[in-house]
Amino acid sequence: MIGQIISDAKTWCAKNLAGALFQIRHGLNQKIIRKRPAAIEDHLYKIARVTGKSEYDVFCKSAESWPVTSKKIKQDFKVYLLHQRVPYYVADFVRKNKKHIDELHIPLF
Repeated sequence: MIGQIISDAKTWCAKNLAGALFQIRHGLNQKIIRKRPAAIEDHLYKIARVTGKSEYDVFCKSAESWPVTSKKIKQDFKVYLLHQRVPYYVADFVRKNKKHIDELHIPLF
């Protein structure tokens, strides 16, 4: 009987310790996520939400100042969807409009 009580106490302690460690880890992850600078992908998403356009439309708008064909835009967008690789003309567009984008306080989700 005493052995069963000790076993139950050990189980209870182990479960509480695991729960506490999970909460600490989750809290640290949330802190890290909030502190990380916004990535270009975040800015693209924000532009699309504000304008009501798709991210592909943002790619097309970004290419207007550059000699980029529509075929190249489609290829670059596919690469972006698969690998999150942003082409130079989109990075330039985001960089030039970053100040205006950062002023908008729209949650990412």
